[in-house]
Amino acid sequence: MLSVIIPTYNRARYLPLALASLARQTITKDSFEVLVIDDGSSDNTAETVKNYSELEVKYFRQNHLGVSAARNLGIEKAAGDILVFFDDDAVADKNWLEEIEKIMRQEDIITGRVKPLRENLWKYFAPHYYQGEIPLESIVLLEGNCALKRTVFEKIGGFDSNLDYGHEGEEFIFRAKKNYRIMYYPQMIIYHNYAFGFINYLKKQFKFGEKAAYLKTIGHRPKNISSTNQLLEKSSLATKIIVKLLAKIGSLAHWAGWIVGALKYKKYD
Repeated sequence: MLSVIIPTYNRARYLPLALASLARQTITKDSFEVLVIDDGSSDNTAETVKNYSELEVKYFRQNHLGVSAARNLGIEKAAGDILVFFDDDAVADKNWLEEIEKIMRQEDIITGRVKPLRENLWKYFAPHYYQGEIPLESIVLLEGNCALKRTVFEKIGGFDSNLDYGHEGEEFIFRAKKNYRIMYYPQMIIYHNYAFGFINYLKKQFKFGEKAAYLKTIGHRPKNISSTNQLLEKSSLATKIIVKLLAKIGSLAHWAGWIVGALKYKKYD
């Protein structure tokens, strides 16, 4: 059985769309379960999940410990032998779970493709991790679109709870690749909502910088892989200028986060 684990924090307005996409999957509903792990939300997440009627959803709540701890709780509570991770603001292609079910007959860890749910400027700053149109061995794990056998977690452990937001998939793959190959399958598609705005963009960059500093303390340099350049090639000159300007501003926030992280995680050296 597949267990779909959705960590969430104050995303009640997005969850119904994510759950609806799971309710419309082409495989039978008795072949998978859905778990929503609430990371201490202060909005109406609990009511939203409990009142959702198109699909049976198992709801668990924890204190606000971060996305890695939420995923680990999901692993603990899940009944399936294949664990699938999905974002609370994403929409799954109708064949998503069917593709995962087929592929996981021969793989241990897989990740897929993410497309923007809506066209807007912020899609250029999102880690789509587009790696082509054919399956290949991946060097990244997209946390919101991946599936792993339970035996993987039993062997190498769960997600690092020090990474409460940002780079948690990279740290995991850093350990996993010593024993497993991680495969990318482009037919494993989800659509992501990239509408975070300028302030949230800077906050994300700061947080990613802070957690990148933590990765360095454990001997791993984060990879900067995205489809931004490929998307920009098809854009107007004005869009290219705006995106590059915002990217430079974002890099300043990233480096500020790095400095804070270097001081915060110095004890791990």
